[in-house]
Amino acid sequence: MKSWLTGVCCLVLIGSTIVSATQEHATSMESSLDEFHEFSQAIQGRWRSEIIWINDWPGYGKRGDTETGFAEFQISHNGRVVTGREYAGPGSDRSLLYYDVRKKQIVQQVVSSGGNLFTHLIYKKDQEWNYKIMGSTGEGKEITGSAIRYISDEGQIHKWIGEMFIDGERLDPLRDTYRRIGD
Repeated sequence: MKSWLTGVCCLVLIGSTIVSATQEHATSMESSLDEFHEFSQAIQGRWRSEIIWINDWPGYGKRGDTETGFAEFQISHNGRVVTGREYAGPGSDRSLLYYDVRKKQIVQQVVSSGGNLFTHLIYKKDQEWNYKIMGSTGEGKEITGSAIRYISDEGQIHKWIGEMFIDGERLDPLRDTYRRIGD
């Protein structure tokens, strides 16, 4: 009886530690509506991008190739949504950025012409915009990763640095640069 009780106590302790760590991680990705508005202002406008392909992306380019692209992000729906369009090489994508009030999260949904789907959870940590990346390829493989959007030159240059995985296999480092060319 004593060893059974000790085992149950250990399981409860381990379980509560796991739940606590999971809740802490989820809480650390929370954002306020004010932070959503701050991020929206930071990315709105027209951008010239330099994209280094981290993988062979169908409909876009080959791993290691560099493309110059164009992106545009516009605030709409009374400041509740940011719509985005990006073009790089032969491919393009569309995105919708919004604030989930219930979850207290900034969410970006992206659909690419190559069939890839992405969900980005965006949150501010140590004064930098962090991304948790989830999604799937057009072939149904899982995409995961994380990135940081470093903003410099009074908001005129954004660098997206991070790592991504497809079905657990690490891709080349994420290292894209965006330069603002207009509002």
